[in-house]
Amino acid sequence: MRGPLAAGERGGLVTIETRRYRCRRCGATITVVPRGVAPRRHFAATAIGLALLLVGAAGAALSEVRRRVSPWSASFDADSWATVRRWLLAIDQGRLFPSVRPSPLAASLRQRAERAAMTLVAMAPCAAEFPEAAVMAGAARAA
Repeated sequence: MRGPLAAGERGGLVTIETRRYRCRRCGATITVVPRGVAPRRHFAATAIGLALLLVGAAGAALSEVRRRVSPWSASFDADSWATVRRWLLAIDQGRLFPSVRPSPLAASLRQRAERAAMTLVAMAPCAAEFPEAAVMAGAARAA
């Protein structure tokens, strides 16, 4: 799992353990992961929420967001980060944070990111002193 573990920290790489269970009757398998793990994503839900807050509400450049959230400094395109666009598309399609409503079609990247981040802040279980902590708590809850 990639991304910072807490607000104010630099992005890191953490190995998590998952549990898999198989139904004896029908053979279906279920995977159980800790809170904050987004399904089928390399980055933690908390890291995705933080990235959306930095892009949308803080107006940070995508390259700066990548430096703060991603554990790797090397990239093929140092001035951009296409992953943020993919996350926003997944949110609009209901595949990531299904409780966040899709953005209007005419909304810009920053408007879409701000809308998603503010929804995640509102989902935080309690008021946090810093917006980064609130969006991370809300994202962990929404994942």
